[in-house]
Amino acid sequence: MIRKATWADAPAIASVHVESWKTTYSGIVPDAYLETLSVREKQPLWEKVLSESDHSLFVAEENGRVVGFVSGGRNRATEGPIAKYDGELYAIYLRKEVQRKGLGRQLVQALVGDLAQKGVRSMVVWVLADNPSRGFYERLGGENIAQEEVEIGGKPLLEWCYGWKDIQMMKP
Repeated sequence: MIRKATWADAPAIASVHVESWKTTYSGIVPDAYLETLSVREKQPLWEKVLSESDHSLFVAEENGRVVGFVSGGRNRATEGPIAKYDGELYAIYLRKEVQRKGLGRQLVQALVGDLAQKGVRSMVVWVLADNPSRGFYERLGGENIAQEEVEIGGKPLLEWCYGWKDIQMMKP
């Protein structure tokens, strides 16, 4: 089941966030950094996000348990070619055991529908180039439109930006 997130979901969202980082980015992001991630640290972040009306946040539930989430809103880029896109998918994470079952696509569809109602017509997402799930965005029709170097845990990493000029044309 996909539904809008509520304030009560903040601990579960934080848990999925931390667990997903640890499983997805192991071997990519320094282990020392991953070991510092905690639900206690992330929960206030998600409580803040849930209090922002311009933020779209949906959860995926399986057997009454939150197993994934997606968040998005207006594009945070203010200059350059990426700034011409209206919206941004800020984060999407699923517990490892529920990946590759279609929940990610359902979450993105919920986000796109919500953003479209808010007047968003195009969208970007930033993804670590070494992320093993990067192909997910390509299968949705995203085009690699930019890249930049970021630093996580003291390690330089490459991020790719995928864009959709028309979110209504995303591959279901």
